[in-house]
Amino acid sequence: MPESTSRDTRGLFGRRRRRARLHRAVRVLIGVVVLAVVATGAWLVAFSSVLAADEVKVTGTDQLTSDQVVSAADVPLGRPLARIDLDAIEERVRTLPAVESVDVSRSWPGTVAISVTERTAVAWIESQGQVKGVDKFGADFRTFDAPPPLTEIRVETTDPRDRQQSLEGLGSVVATLRDQAPDLLAQIAYGEAQSQDSVTFHLLDGRSVRWGSSEDSERKLEVITALLASVQASEYDVSAPEQPTTRA
Repeated sequence: MPESTSRDTRGLFGRRRRRARLHRAVRVLIGVVVLAVVATGAWLVAFSSVLAADEVKVTGTDQLTSDQVVSAADVPLGRPLARIDLDAIEERVRTLPAVESVDVSRSWPGTVAISVTERTAVAWIESQGQVKGVDKFGADFRTFDAPPPLTEIRVETTDPRDRQQSLEGLGSVVATLRDQAPDLLAQIAYGEAQSQDSVTFHLLDGRSVRWGSSEDSERKLEVITALLASVQASEYDVSAPEQPTTRA
């Protein structure tokens, strides 16, 4: 092989090796830059004060004030937003009696957003000299100065477990009637229960309806609506809706 050709070949191989080294160096440099950017971003998000919580925004309150929710939430302002325990905040807000549910989220760059769903009273009960509002889950969560324009319910049992289950049954059935049969609800003087399976309604005209448990309430509603319209009786029992009974 001529000497000039040999030199040209070695020069070509040399240029290729230099380009390959340059390409490797560029890839390494790019990798280092990417890692640096990622590390800087992670530090900014998780450890720096740049993205720290500096505000709490509360929505969905009516009975409660924003200050009450913020106080219960106890958000650690100044802590990086990414490191704030949202579940712990939710648990603290749920301790407020008027709160049915709560959702806590991050709103960048520095806001903790708390969305509250408050309980809604569907009935009222007199307890220890106070008028308490009761929601569809049986929680007596608020106090009224006077009986509100809601259905009165009564629970005479002193056993805490039976009382709570009675409230749950009454609250659930009253909520169903509010949504699906307001005309029937308007005929009720008061409801009572001594257990979760003994819900009974007393109508304004003196008749009574034994509802039983809150299970199968939609079917029971269909049956009692038909019975009240077609059968004259003083007592109606739809606790077993497939076999309802009446008493003159």
